[in-house]
Amino acid sequence: MTQEDVSPAPDLRFFDCYVRAGCSIHPPLLPALAPADVIAEMDRCGVDEALVHSDALAMTSPVVANAELAALCAPHPRLHPVWNLLPPQTGEMPTDELVAGMRESGVKAVAARPADNRFLLNGITFGETLDVLIERRIPLFVPGGGDNWARITDLLKDFPTLRLIACEFGVWGQDRYIRPLMARFEGFHIETSTLELDGGIPSLVGKYGPRRILFGSGYHRRVMGGASLLLRNLDIDSEAKELIAHGNVERLLKEVQL
Repeated sequence: MTQEDVSPAPDLRFFDCYVRAGCSIHPPLLPALAPADVIAEMDRCGVDEALVHSDALAMTSPVVANAELAALCAPHPRLHPVWNLLPPQTGEMPTDELVAGMRESGVKAVAARPADNRFLLNGITFGETLDVLIERRIPLFVPGGGDNWARITDLLKDFPTLRLIACEFGVWGQDRYIRPLMARFEGFHIETSTLELDGGIPSLVGKYGPRRILFGSGYHRRVMGGASLLLRNLDIDSEAKELIAHGNVERLLKEVQL
């Protein structure tokens, strides 16, 4: 076969579901402090759009971080803010005000970081909020890894139709945690920023299909270009690559009802 016989694979559109930005207490070597930093890296790596998560939670309240993130992303159609939750009982983030604020700011995804913000992510604390997330089909990002898998499992047992996306769960093989949740809960998704096990993504696609795997880079704490290069070169068919690269997150966001 000659060079002329090989048709180049069409380039992928990328929608990165897991970009972190902001002033962190432990900043990476090249921190993304402003939207221009994120967009420059997206342009360099061929990423079209991104969900942006605040990396300033150790420095300020999620209430402040959410407002700042929405303001920073508003002038940039390629950047979409993800808001962090707090328990409604403290009065900092009542559920009805959360939804109204999301509607006003065009926010279509939320995240919960129990360790950073000192709360329990369960039905006792967040039952009202989680019911609204389910009703309105709002995706919830939750860190995986370690003891977090048990917390995610308990949460999904109580709220089995929740659209939960496990993120940043570590580069070591996590299949013994991931696969039981994939098999049991249709709303359970994962992002790819730390899913680097050789053959890991093709194996998951072969067993469970590609619709619950979302491209995420973990930038600015991880390398955006490496994550996109990995997906471009996976041994899976082009339709599966398109779904993982952008189709799945676009579908989830389109189905949100604010």
